[in-house]
Amino acid sequence: MKQLLEIIYTEFIPSELETGRLYVSFQYSTASHLCACGCGRRVVTPLGAADWTLRFDGAVTLHPSIGNGQWPCRSHYWIRGDRVVWGQTMSATQVSADQRRDAAGRARSYGRPHVKSRLISTVRKFLRG
Repeated sequence: MKQLLEIIYTEFIPSELETGRLYVSFQYSTASHLCACGCGRRVVTPLGAADWTLRFDGAVTLHPSIGNGQWPCRSHYWIRGDRVVWGQTMSATQVSADQRRDAAGRARSYGRPHVKSRLISTVRKFLRG
């Protein structure tokens, strides 16, 4: 069964979230909701190249899936077209693999030492005249 979400666009994510709502803050590149399984845990999905992407074409889709394998509920689902689409429960092996993949993606996006060193080199050349 696909659960319909109400999309709430807001500047700030509220401290108290309501079930069945996906809160989206473009100003802070974040979306948040309560876990779709009903366990009540807060799910935060940072939006960006190394995190989740949000597509809006009349309805909201987040990519990739939401995998709560580190929580007791071990829920796994996608948000596609304003709806929760359930996936299989994640195994410990899948959780570990996803965590490694996510860390590598963040390192590629944010940890670009060659870009920093080129920038520093360019600034030094500029300052030397």
